[in-house]
Amino acid sequence: MIGVGRRGRARLATRIVAPSAGRGMDRTADFLGAFAALLGLVLSTNASVYQWSHHQMTPRDSWLIGIMLPMITATTAWANVLVIRRRPARPALVAHTILCLLGVLVAALIWQVTPGQLAPSLAHSAILAAAASWACLAWPVAVADIAATVVLGGFVLVGTDALGSLSWANSAYYGAIGMVATMSWTAVVTTVRMAQRASRESRRSAEELIRSEEALAESNRWDALIHDKVLNALGTAAKAIRPAIERPARILAQDALDALRQTGDREHPERLDQQIRRAAHALGLHADIRIEGTPSGMVAESFQRAVGEALTNVARHSGVTEVTVTGAFSAERAELVVRDEGCGFDPGLVPENRRGLRGSVLETMEARGGRAEIDSGPGRGTTVTMSWHAPEPWTVRINELGYFRAMVAFFILALAISLSLGVPCSPYVIDWRLEDLGLTVLVLCAAGAMVWPHLNCWKCALLAGATVSAQAMMLGNLNLTPEIGWQEWFIGFSLGVFTPLAWRTRRRRWCLYAALSYPAVTIGGALLGGYDVGWLMFSRFSSFTFPIAMSMAAAWAAGSMDAALASVRDSRTRTLDALRRGARAEAVRAETERRLATIEGGPLRMLGRLAAGERIDAAVRRECVLLEASTRDLLVAPYIVDEAMRGLFRAARERGATVVITGSDAVDAEHQVVAKTFQEACGVLASSAGRGARLTCRWHPGSPLGEATVALSVPSGTVASAAGRHAARPAARLDALDMPDEVATEIIDADDDVLMTLQTADVRHPVAP
Repeated sequence: MIGVGRRGRARLATRIVAPSAGRGMDRTADFLGAFAALLGLVLSTNASVYQWSHHQMTPRDSWLIGIMLPMITATTAWANVLVIRRRPARPALVAHTILCLLGVLVAALIWQVTPGQLAPSLAHSAILAAAASWACLAWPVAVADIAATVVLGGFVLVGTDALGSLSWANSAYYGAIGMVATMSWTAVVTTVRMAQRASRESRRSAEELIRSEEALAESNRWDALIHDKVLNALGTAAKAIRPAIERPARILAQDALDALRQTGDREHPERLDQQIRRAAHALGLHADIRIEGTPSGMVAESFQRAVGEALTNVARHSGVTEVTVTGAFSAERAELVVRDEGCGFDPGLVPENRRGLRGSVLETMEARGGRAEIDSGPGRGTTVTMSWHAPEPWTVRINELGYFRAMVAFFILALAISLSLGVPCSPYVIDWRLEDLGLTVLVLCAAGAMVWPHLNCWKCALLAGATVSAQAMMLGNLNLTPEIGWQEWFIGFSLGVFTPLAWRTRRRRWCLYAALSYPAVTIGGALLGGYDVGWLMFSRFSSFTFPIAMSMAAAWAAGSMDAALASVRDSRTRTLDALRRGARAEAVRAETERRLATIEGGPLRMLGRLAAGERIDAAVRRECVLLEASTRDLLVAPYIVDEAMRGLFRAARERGATVVITGSDAVDAEHQVVAKTFQEACGVLASSAGRGARLTCRWHPGSPLGEATVALSVPSGTVASAAGRHAARPAARLDALDMPDEVATEIIDADDDVLMTLQTADVRHPVAP
């Protein structure tokens, strides 16, 4: 029970405290959170001193400040010391955030408002702690903290006479700013985690690619052995007309056998269909398996585990022993369907605590970036469809992220609240015409900073200059009070200009420009309004904190998100490239396995006979010729020559025909129909080739002269095939083939010669006769 309690507390802590986003991001969050705590402490201390010196605190308020301020100082110091020592500051920031929220709650219950008081002096710490709560709390908890601070702060402010009916809007403004910061940070963390996941996927793909390329190197070694040893021995034996040549032929045969043995036993990886059949048999199921293609090693394991779970579910719950498994695999996509005609079930009625198909198949596929769908119902069986698509190197855009859109919405809301709070402060305005002019300029500048297309240095300078000029004019047009208030709302409104400019240009120097606007606006306002420059700069410093901080955060967030999304794109590109190369390597390996299985038949037996000293007579020489030609077909056209073609080619050669086939290109999904038609055409003409005929088959998908050509040349006056003169002409037999619509064909019949070209129907190129 103690262990269970600890695990429960650990799970609760992971839901409350912000999860780690990486060492670098965690340090950034710690720094920003500690800085916000320090800034809040400085402003709260300054406000406390001001209110105490101006007798704006009751004895109970002074007692409360005397308790809370040292505690906030302690947590702030704790967090900053940890940051300076480069140690995790999250526990200190959590304690500081909780303490500030507790202070807001205490203020809402027992704070005594005095005349002239704008807000409790600890409001700065509470506001900044809530606004930076994302640095230490999970974003849902941070949102709840901001909402609680807004609501409780509204109850506190509504009792003051400084804002009156605007108290709730004032509290909502700072809440909106906090939401902007929270959503911005969450968007950054989301993109960073996307980059981390993509990087891990890329590393896994690279590791799988290394294994696939090792298998490819092994396949190439076997091919070299076949070409250099096996074909050389068979070719020499085929020419051993004199006894003097028999001894070299036997030596080469023995050398080929020794090379095959010295290479060692090769691995025979079990195919997916064999794994499925074995798993079904172990569960007492009869599986009808129809799978096209070979899954890449990068996803084969996930499909193997998922289909194993699906078969287990059939055996346990369906009430039947028959199951159908169909699938298709390529380098970039894969799909596998498990179907049974059993009793079925309602997936919606499965309890959440039952993993079953939902917890096993779905999670297995999702862990590899795939997906699974379950279609079932009482009395209609169950169909489990598992699919996977290679990650596409698509351009990830920041504005497609939900957190970014929420950030923009709260940012606009904050600007709207700022306008609603500032414009009604009419008692402080000297000339409303200047106020309206400045308001118009600021709104236009904010809109331009957000939506003006193709920003350049001149547009940015115009927007920044107009903003600073309008602020200086509006500041000089006010009857200012010693304590700041919403009468200078337009200073904070400049975050609507500097923040979008920093975001869109990705330039951190806009933080400097926002900081330089502080002396420019205050000096200009002092000169226009006749105020003391030093007093105005000192008293209005806090009004510029949000524009400066927000512009710095915007530039950093934009740069971080751009870097993370660029990493996502690069990782996905590398992953897709690795998947394609791995699939090609797997296809080569599988084809090598097929060639070796063929070599281990007739050619290997012939090598053994030759090495044992069997006399090389005409029959042996003829068999060596046929075996050499058949083996060479597998090397020069490995992916297109199937068993049926090999048999027909051998029969044609036995009749005295010459058969030549070329084409080392693999058969991809786009050319499967053309390849099948090409194989059928080769078989038809091979069966028509008699003595002296020459059959030439060329497989080159993508060629402008036709993706495949089959040509049969028959010497004049000879019989076309073993069937005799009454057999149908080769061109007529080709015409009789059932040609699919996806294939465009052209047949040229010139006396005893026939030529057929094939290509996909949607790519028609001129075909040379």
